[in-house]
Amino acid sequence: MELIFWWMPLLWLVGLVAAVAVAAVMVRRSRRRMAASLPIAHRDRLTGLPGYARALRRYRRLLVGLIASLLLLLVGVALITARPASVSSVQPKLSNRDIVLCLDVSGSMVDYDREVLDVFGELAEQFTGERISLVVFNASAVTRFPLTSDYDYIADQFAALRDDFDSETSDYYRGTLFGNGSSLVGDGLASCVVRFDAPDAERSRSVILVTDNLIAGEPIFTLPEAGALAQQRGVTVYGINPGDTDAKSYLDDLATEFRTVVEGTQGSYFALDDPRAIPSIVGEITAQQAAEMVGEPQVVLTDQPAVPVSIAVLGLAGLFVFAWRLRR
Repeated sequence: MELIFWWMPLLWLVGLVAAVAVAAVMVRRSRRRMAASLPIAHRDRLTGLPGYARALRRYRRLLVGLIASLLLLLVGVALITARPASVSSVQPKLSNRDIVLCLDVSGSMVDYDREVLDVFGELAEQFTGERISLVVFNASAVTRFPLTSDYDYIADQFAALRDDFDSETSDYYRGTLFGNGSSLVGDGLASCVVRFDAPDAERSRSVILVTDNLIAGEPIFTLPEAGALAQQRGVTVYGINPGDTDAKSYLDDLATEFRTVVEGTQGSYFALDDPRAIPSIVGEITAQQAAEMVGEPQVVLTDQPAVPVSIAVLGLAGLFVFAWRLRR
């Protein structure tokens, strides 16, 4: 066990010594004044009585106990403020999978984005240790949060974005309108593909792209070109298409192109309402490079307040007991 703030007991000790010194001076002066102002004749007869001697011994014992309890309380409090803790080193096991969630927030996707976030939330709940990022795009792409394995933070970000979608005054699309057009899917996918760090590390990299592939403008990358970039960088793309429904048969050609691109990266393609989407994507991603990696050693501090708190409680209890006995 170590004391994190090891210097705190020294401050307590200095303060205690100063307090004792001041108290000693005050007691000495008080005795001198009492001796000068309250003379008692034949005091030795009183102090020689057996009853007086017994009372004096009892008083002194109680006073010693009171002082000892006070010191015990101060020691406990001093140790608590010093923050006793055990120090250990751990090497966390990390998953070697990175996943970028790539969401189209263009006008044609407005009716689906909240539902998509629910799908993303379900996906995130299925993973353990994978790093996840969220990128939204329209004419340009914005990283809502970078690759992280902090799933509480991820859930908070999904909730915040969901609230933005529900709010009439929110500009959830901020930063995504810098470009020549709208719903530039190829540029969005290319932006998501380059969001992975440590390109030389042996990691599984996946992009889950959600779009209806309804492009309006002049992208820098076409969707097939972005798919080729993903293949070049070893990124697997999984596609979820809200526009792939019987009610939107006029988008069949766009859905076919979307399917061809993602399957060309060894990924899979699904309609948004396909019940197989989540389990299939999770199963395929977790099947990739399943070995765990050992992370950098981390120092872990674990507070150990039990002993000093016990000392302080014992001192406080003794203080109450001896103070009560002294008053009797």
